[in-house]
Amino acid sequence: MFRSSDRLDAPRQRLPPLARRLLFGVAFSAVGSGLTLPFLFVYYTEVRAIPTETVGLLFAWMGALAFVCAPLGGTLIDRFGARPVALAGMTFEGVGVAFQAMVRDAGDAFWLASFLAIGTTGLYSATTALMTRLVDEHARERIYGVQFMLMNGGLGIGGLIGSLMIDVSRPVTFERLYLLNAGAYLIYIVVLASLPRGSGAAPAAGESDEATGAGWRTVLADRVMLKVVAMSTLVVTCGYAQMETGFTAYAIKYAGVEPRVLGLAFGANTAAIAVGQLLVLRWIRGRRRSRLLALCSAMWSTSWVVIALGGLAAPGVAVVLVVGGLGLFGLAETLWAPVSPALVNELAPEHLRGRYNALSSMTWTVSMVVGPATAGLLLGHSLPAVWVTVTIGGTALGAVGYLLLGRSLGPRAEGLVASAASEVNRPPPELASAGATTPA
Repeated sequence: MFRSSDRLDAPRQRLPPLARRLLFGVAFSAVGSGLTLPFLFVYYTEVRAIPTETVGLLFAWMGALAFVCAPLGGTLIDRFGARPVALAGMTFEGVGVAFQAMVRDAGDAFWLASFLAIGTTGLYSATTALMTRLVDEHARERIYGVQFMLMNGGLGIGGLIGSLMIDVSRPVTFERLYLLNAGAYLIYIVVLASLPRGSGAAPAAGESDEATGAGWRTVLADRVMLKVVAMSTLVVTCGYAQMETGFTAYAIKYAGVEPRVLGLAFGANTAAIAVGQLLVLRWIRGRRRSRLLALCSAMWSTSWVVIALGGLAAPGVAVVLVVGGLGLFGLAETLWAPVSPALVNELAPEHLRGRYNALSSMTWTVSMVVGPATAGLLLGHSLPAVWVTVTIGGTALGAVGYLLLGRSLGPRAEGLVASAASEVNRPPPELASAGATTPA
């Protein structure tokens, strides 16, 4: 029987030194990504004159390769450890970004896209697993939340710098951005390389699924994890994956706002994350993860309602609704960022942590392909009411699904009590001497 005295009430402490070192690298890589990520489509179509439909196929090709390679990434993490996989993936990322400056035609872009998709296999999953093993269990939600906040802040800063530097009529301005991006990634690579050997490795154990070759069979037999994946795919497809394509198209075409308003809306989204994340991290402590994810889904559903009303309102009111709706969406993101990966990593056995995170990352790959495609199909065929129904209904259904999921989760998975594995999760003694477990 679960008792209130069993709640996870460890005092909130600063993250361990090695975890903060890793987050330092994450921040630099986010700034680097922000320099180029918002402008990749413009770079290919306007600067290198690659046809729009070809660029769309390139992005889809990268998503397909990432999906196919994700299981391999999870297996590599479980076999060799999170740090080597993250280091290799980040190195491929840095080299690939540097070569973006040398792309001249669609053929170059295709081979580079393939290189990046295959070379960075497991990078996200490895980073998540590495963070999980650098902190005690009670600090997992905190490190995931801080990572999300730093990534959004870095992307915003990088995007602002990039927008001031680029000039479509001067290809060299884009080439410089990609080289600067590679330099920022180099800092992250140095940070990863500086972590003690063995960081992010699974503790030694006896006979395991890894040893018997039953790793992925075990993951796919975990019905609770499969429910989490199904709910995540639904909610991300109807929520997060609609932000750039669906939201943008609806706001301009049907709410009638000017393009500059989109900048204000995404600014409100980023501001909500920057201001709200640390406050939310304090508030969610000791609360059921299934209910927090249900609340996040409900808030996303509400934000789509607010944005949809912009299509019926007067121009001035539409601006307020569009900007406010995406701000509310960002506040909900501060719930998703720490709680969703914490739930996945609580369900994951230590020796299969890479595979569980890889399966979780595959939901994002699928959602980020299906979501924009759905939005393009519905809004491109002048069916805004159907798009609104899908986004509002899908996220609302997700809220109900997460509440029902709570029936399948015990107190440990809900984040209410410390897992027996929390002691196992501690880094080995040689890392503890490097500051991996001692709060500053």
